[in-house]
Amino acid sequence: MSLKDLGKRLEREGKALLRGTLLRVLPRPRPPEGPLDPATVRRVLAVRHDARLGNLLLLTPSLRLLKIAFPHARVDVLLADRYGDALAHNPNVDEILTAAALPGLRLRRYDVALDFSPQHAFSLSSAVWTALSGAKRRVGFDRGDAAKFLNDLVPVPAAQSHETANLAALVRHVAPWAAWKDDASLRTEWHFARGEKEEGGQVWRSWDLDRESVALFLGARAEKRLDPSWFFALGERLVRAGRKVVLTGGPAERKLLEGRKIPAGVSVAPELGLRPFAAAISHARAVLTADTGPMHLAVALGVPTVQLFSHTEPWRFGYERDGHLILETPGRHPTVDEAEGALNVLLARKG
Repeated sequence: MSLKDLGKRLEREGKALLRGTLLRVLPRPRPPEGPLDPATVRRVLAVRHDARLGNLLLLTPSLRLLKIAFPHARVDVLLADRYGDALAHNPNVDEILTAAALPGLRLRRYDVALDFSPQHAFSLSSAVWTALSGAKRRVGFDRGDAAKFLNDLVPVPAAQSHETANLAALVRHVAPWAAWKDDASLRTEWHFARGEKEEGGQVWRSWDLDRESVALFLGARAEKRLDPSWFFALGERLVRAGRKVVLTGGPAERKLLEGRKIPAGVSVAPELGLRPFAAAISHARAVLTADTGPMHLAVALGVPTVQLFSHTEPWRFGYERDGHLILETPGRHPTVDEAEGALNVLLARKG
């Protein structure tokens, strides 16, 4: 047995041991006592352990629905430490909690807790966090071992639906009395504090950019990632067309740029924190990005966005409305010609 196989085996056995221990320690969930009375709900907890930027933004429509369903209730969000700033200043969130709050979670006396882990795969950590809340009604999708931790299960959606609609299905289930609009009305959200966007405009201009400038996001995971040379070629074309271009990315992308010659007229944005970065990008004329966290950010900011889908499902994660455009090339990366054409279509629309 190779070291890699041994490591995987030990990981599986460790998870099985942890799961068995948790099932012995945590009380078995009891079925909820009849329909939920909204007048009795004072505290609601939304749990999202996998706190990637895109996942948190996809959650924002459901947080708004929770405030509509329970207008007098406190809505807290429990998530991993990273990217919690994505929900800062959101009027639908009363408090953002992290794992540090787990020991005292039951003392908060939640009436409802929702496990917002995705419907396609059971998440032990999210289910455990939801169970630790001690909420009378613990809601989540019915898959894997969910029934051992949650007491109000929702069937996994059978139809192909956008992820915002999939997550919203949990809220619609727990609050069937509400006069819900259809799924097409769901919108991801980003909220600025007073002065943040204006400060972002100053940063944007300090990069020698204007309101007609385009941002190209280099980042993406695994097979979705394109080589920087692809972005260089696209950037050069945009510059020749008279448009300013900025390349953005995180530490991994900056490492890829080391030793490479950046084309004339194309700038590289310095590394910023999440919120200053969002404030700066909000001033772009358009954004081009693969299916990654900054894609969801640009859409939530309302910046017209060309979204590259090569290896993931655009019907689940993409946005082709409100001035956005999807470029789908299943199983392969788009050519520079295809990306330039999509951007030109987007830029020709009224800005």
